[in-house]
Amino acid sequence: MKSDRFHFVLLLVPVVSCISVAAEPVKLQDDPPLPAPKSGALRGCITPPGKIRSLHAVCRATGKRHEPSSFDAKTGQFTFADLPGGAVYDVCITAADGREIEGIDLSFVDERLERLADARRKQLELPARQPGRFTNTDVQAILKFIADWRDFMDARRVLYVQGRGDRATVLVELMRLREFHDSKRSQETKPDILWRMELWYFARRGGGWERLPNVERVLRRARTSPDEWKKISVEYTPRLSMAIDDDGRSDPLTYAISDKPDPTKGRPAETSPKLQTQPHVSGIDKTATAK
Repeated sequence: MKSDRFHFVLLLVPVVSCISVAAEPVKLQDDPPLPAPKSGALRGCITPPGKIRSLHAVCRATGKRHEPSSFDAKTGQFTFADLPGGAVYDVCITAADGREIEGIDLSFVDERLERLADARRKQLELPARQPGRFTNTDVQAILKFIADWRDFMDARRVLYVQGRGDRATVLVELMRLREFHDSKRSQETKPDILWRMELWYFARRGGGWERLPNVERVLRRARTSPDEWKKISVEYTPRLSMAIDDDGRSDPLTYAISDKPDPTKGRPAETSPKLQTQPHVSGIDKTATAK
């Protein structure tokens, strides 16, 4: 009996020891924060300077407008100084002939958050996110989605589609051409036109594409008579979109104003409301095989 009792005590010893070790509190600590972005400047040259009436820059994410700190009317060189880093700015030109030519930020709506998440993954030595491939099949699916979309606006024209794996940004022109309540101000006038330029954001989920709700960005909107609407002349180009990285660095811009507006990039004056153009597409994975 003594021998059996002795062995029973020996078996308990390592168990008690393990319980004692497991009961020790786990020490938690926060990951070191990522450094805040540094301020920077946008610099470049727009020619010919004689075609420039005014110049400003806007951050689409914040909607804040910035005036140039310097502009040389003889050379077209400009500087926007002391701007927050880690952001994208669209340079906007009002031309001497009344045309408005604007940069367009086609990055995804939460692009900065994705960059921060990628930086954190790298910091923690975790594998990078794999967004998948963006193909012509995806482009056609998004275009069909927009064509089939039913809402108060009855005409839609896609200007740009930029894909990034399972995400996409689309610049779309929206119009209401049919009559609506209070669309006529009198019996003698034609119905007002409702017109918008918006950025829509899409995500691929469950094998299909969905438009993300409540995150669209309205760039322009107007409710006006057909005669006044025909005076609108606005053009968008990614060439005028400039980024300041987290270190406050940016690449200089060189841009030449064209002699004529490009209807594939916006809405020229004196054009038909039912203008038809093909969209500009970017971000397609050339190595991907369309399904």
